Amino acid sequence: MTQQVASTRTDPREPLDPQVKALFDALQALRPAERVLDAQAIRAGSAAFIPYLTEGAPPVADEKEIRIPGPAGVIRALVFTPRKTTEALPLLVYLHGGGFVQLSPESHAKLTKQLAVGGDATVVSIDYRLAPESPYPAGLDDCVAAVRWVRENAASLGGDPSRIAIGGDSAGGNLSAATTLRLLAEGDAPPSAALMICAWFDLAMDTGSFRALGPDDLIIDDPIMEFYRGCYASEPKLWADPFLSPLRGDLSQFPPSCVVVGTIDPLCDDGLGFAAKLRRAGRDVTLQRHEGMPHDFMLFPGIDEGQRSIEAMCAFLKRALT
Repeated sequence: MTQQVASTRTDPREPLDPQVKALFDALQALRPAERVLDAQAIRAGSAAFIPYLTEGAPPVADEKEIRIPGPAGVIRALVFTPRKTTEALPLLVYLHGGGFVQLSPESHAKLTKQLAVGGDATVVSIDYRLAPESPYPAGLDDCVAAVRWVRENAASLGGDPSRIAIGGDSAGGNLSAATTLRLLAEGDAPPSAALMICAWFDLAMDTGSFRALGPDDLIIDDPIMEFYRGCYASEPKLWADPFLSPLRGDLSQFPPSCVVVGTIDPLCDDGLGFAAKLRRAGRDVTLQRHEGMPHDFMLFPGIDEGQRSIEAMCAFLKRALT
């Protein structure tokens, strides 16, 4: 007879913040019995969450859809202007998360409106091409083209071309850093500031936080992250490319940056490592470390720390774009 030995592994997430526990309980209840890792199925499932993610978005003075010329056709974007004014406002080019595979400017409309109002900046939220239909470098090419277009056409958006930040969460944080590196590599000036939220900075996924939290995370566990990576850049030899894994890039010319992490996010060490590398390069970096918070916690309603993180991000944008 085999004797069963109780596991002595301590869950690094415990004790859970009560609001995070409520979120996890809800996510657990909604998880299907049989998981299908297919891009169309994942997109259909996340579409049902958009009203939940966008409920309570603040009003803005103007919102509109625009078309930006891109390397493979037009790039759709949503523009949120925080207030009516005759002065040129700073601009934030925002790149949504979703593992390079799903989500959209619509799914992130609440967050981008919060950043517009709180940061007093017009936000241009980019609908870049998604994998697997358009793997690397398609989405990154769109983001680089969008930043260049916004610079050249800032006045048409009521914006100041000398004050343009870039920002994004998760895969969008990766794209924000990679776009900055691409602009620098191609002889362009970097954005005025970079905001990188719960960002995926290294596609190797070989960190302490990934190993500890990834196997059973309720938001971005190992199977979904491996699926995302396989859709975007399936060849392991590519993962060392700094345009895919910005943590491996030369950060010596990065603009003032804000790196946001939650300590129970599998991507926590990605953010901590990126902030540390910026510091070693002598760059201006603000690290916002939120204890006991999961991946992209500020997107979910009912988490007070999420609102505090957004207020801190807005304060960073105001300082960096003054």
